[in-house]
Amino acid sequence: MNLITALLGYFARYKLLCGLFVSSIFIEVAYAVAAPLSLKYLVDEAFTPKNFQVFLSILSILIGGGLFNIGASLCGDYSLGRLSGEVIRRLRMDLFSHLQQQSLPFYQRYRVGDLVTRFASDMVSIERVIRAAMPLFLRETLSILLGLIMLFSLEWKLTLAVLAGSVLMFVGPRMLQERAETVNISSKEAQERFSNSIDEMVKGHKTIKGLHLQQRFKEQAKKQIHELFTLGLRLHITNAIMERLPLTTLLILNGIMIGFGGYLIFHDEMTVGGFMAFFTLFMSVGQSGSNMAYLIPNLIESKISFQRIGEIFNERTDVPESEKPVELLTTLPSIRMDQVSFGYNDETLQLRDINLHIEAGTYVAFVGGSGSGKSTALQLLSRYYDPKQGTITINGYDIRTVSQASLRNLSTLVSQDTFLFHTTVRDNLILDRTDTSDAEMMEAAKQAKIHDVIANWPEGYDTWIHHEGGSLSGGERQRMAIARALLRKPKLLLMDEVTSALDPATESDINQLIQQIRGEKTIVSVTHRLASVVNADQIYVFQEGRIVESGKHQELLQLHGVYNSMWEKQHGFHLSQDGLHATVDVQRLSKLPFFEGIEAELLQNIAALFATETCSEGETIIRQGEEGNKCYIIVRGSVEILKHFDGDGEKRVAVLQDGDHFGEIALLTNSPRNATVRSIGPTVLLSVRREEFHQLTAIHPQIVRTLEQTLQKRI
Repeated sequence: MNLITALLGYFARYKLLCGLFVSSIFIEVAYAVAAPLSLKYLVDEAFTPKNFQVFLSILSILIGGGLFNIGASLCGDYSLGRLSGEVIRRLRMDLFSHLQQQSLPFYQRYRVGDLVTRFASDMVSIERVIRAAMPLFLRETLSILLGLIMLFSLEWKLTLAVLAGSVLMFVGPRMLQERAETVNISSKEAQERFSNSIDEMVKGHKTIKGLHLQQRFKEQAKKQIHELFTLGLRLHITNAIMERLPLTTLLILNGIMIGFGGYLIFHDEMTVGGFMAFFTLFMSVGQSGSNMAYLIPNLIESKISFQRIGEIFNERTDVPESEKPVELLTTLPSIRMDQVSFGYNDETLQLRDINLHIEAGTYVAFVGGSGSGKSTALQLLSRYYDPKQGTITINGYDIRTVSQASLRNLSTLVSQDTFLFHTTVRDNLILDRTDTSDAEMMEAAKQAKIHDVIANWPEGYDTWIHHEGGSLSGGERQRMAIARALLRKPKLLLMDEVTSALDPATESDINQLIQQIRGEKTIVSVTHRLASVVNADQIYVFQEGRIVESGKHQELLQLHGVYNSMWEKQHGFHLSQDGLHATVDVQRLSKLPFFEGIEAELLQNIAALFATETCSEGETIIRQGEEGNKCYIIVRGSVEILKHFDGDGEKRVAVLQDGDHFGEIALLTNSPRNATVRSIGPTVLLSVRREEFHQLTAIHPQIVRTLEQTLQKRI
């Protein structure tokens, strides 16, 4: 996107203001150029012959022209302020609107600091050019053109001499332009990196403190600040050289003009008054040329800034609005996915040949392990992405042809990543539904089991939410998101792991709520917790991007397939209503591969050894390299397995959920942990310590023999 062309397009929308500004500039420049010319007539026609009448005439013209010039200047200042303000306002609004139209892949490519820097420093750079540099450039260009015309009329030979020398004023900066552009780009990219670090530090301050990473982030910031200092110094020196060159050239031109001008006077080819007028006018033109050279660093900076903003404007959404979108009626929707395949990139597919039908008013569940594709399918239904192959239809209409506004009015997605705005609880719940009454708001909060919590806060529904809800627990944020969704009264309710951060009692209440509103809405729920979907009208089981089973709960259990295996893995645990105490059945314990073959009586003793542990979101359970002394079973929640690789740092290699286990090798040996395990959300674990386990095996050594045999392949 070309800077000048694009800005002229914005200016063209305000023709009257542009005309007023250009006219005022022309008047100012004309007066500034004509005023030095009056010296010739004052010296030659008034002062030398001492003609007072001519002196009064010239003085009157100068005063009258000066007053008119002041009026034109005031009009120019007003028109410039209004014009530049309107252009900047529209440019900012266009950029903001363009960002809102972008799809999720755009926000995965650009981090917060990348976008904030474009709105902050880049937009300020362009604003500086519009308000100051471009008007000055126009004024100085007119001054030079009119000044040269006057100089040629005074003495063409002297004008040609200084004009030839003035080429140096622009050759030097031009030679440094490429270097200045490179330093400008590097400086702005460094600003982006530092902004991203600040954003990451603020959002992750709890994790940073919890893991004692302050020194690491301090060192990172130190390097980035030093980089900003180095680039800033290089940029300053480059700009300073570019600004000094015109002044040096101007001094050389002064010498040429005085020397050659003196020669012309001594040979009676030029009058003293003419030389004074020429000298004064030349200084004015020379200053204009110097000012234009001063503008070059600002123009280079703004050019780079506009290129960076142009990058955003050139981005096209991956889910465009149809040219003639269909407006969906607010009726219960039915949904179909026919031969749908999708991948976040061209190399891999997260969904393959998905076929499903969701009847209007039914409650449907998508289940499966982590990475099976169930949440991806839900995002396609929300049209956050479009399928690579196949079609998705709502009430018979291809979702690509549907108006996005009507789709958002018809459906609401409640995700596990709840975002709360920096405003009151009331505003976070109501949002744009300003006609919502307090009674409706409180009823929705009661249904989501958050009303009593809010009512106990000192400010109640007028409590301010800070840091995207960081002061609230995960369960409180999740329940507020559910209440917000209910207030929007969608006909299609999409839920992605909405009970993952809730305690068992609240989860049970939310499941009851779903049963109450089923039939009033078409409900699609994504979950890995099968106990939540036993009453669903239809369950689709996802595995490796495909639907491998479908049917009702009992039908799927009778298949003895993937769903049945998941059910058995999650079954057999007992959790108290407050989520603080858990136990495991002997039958469930016997299904763990490392306890296979151990007698039920001994398993009963082993089950008694397990203690309950609770972890908050982001808490590290075990760390790679430390001594292993516990075995864990996940009763409720999810954890990520992280491994440190030389040169690549820490990477996620797996996600474990309800019923999964880890650390079992610690029951036999004190080998160091080969991975770090960190909770993704609130998690309840059952753990057994090696010391307690060994006390039991000392009495029953056959447990060790059986355990060694089953773990032999795993060690």
